Amino acid sequence: MLKGYLTPILACAIAFAAMLVLAHSAFAKSDAVSDVLAYERVTCAAYERNDAVAIDSLVADGYVLTESSGALTTKADDIRDARAEAVKFTAFRNEDMQVRMYGNTAIVRGKTIVQGTSKDGSKVDVIVQFTDTDVKINGRWQLVAGHVSRLKNS
Repeated sequence: MLKGYLTPILACAIAFAAMLVLAHSAFAKSDAVSDVLAYERVTCAAYERNDAVAIDSLVADGYVLTESSGALTTKADDIRDARAEAVKFTAFRNEDMQVRMYGNTAIVRGKTIVQGTSKDGSKVDVIVQFTDTDVKINGRWQLVAGHVSRLKNS
């Protein structure tokens, strides 16, 4: 007599376990997205402060940014510019960020607002559409590649 009840009970138990696994996966993905967004904000703040030490720790050694013109910028270029304070930033922030997770890799799209004054006194007022590739390396998020397209030039 119990045999007829075991199949529905077993099916419900399996369905409940599957829901728990899916819920855990969704929460883990949500946490990863939050971590990536926080990492992106910290990285922008380091650039805004011209903090070469922070940039060195936040950006992967092989990092390359492809600019609208096709020019390539490396981690070493960014550190050099930060140390030289090539631009005194009044703003360097990302907006409208969207994150796609692929395991330990995050693709982040959005807009970056960059404002300040160059060493030669010229004003910088740029908005770019960006795509960043962030990878979790040794437990830390690092920027490994980026691409920007200018939407507004100063």
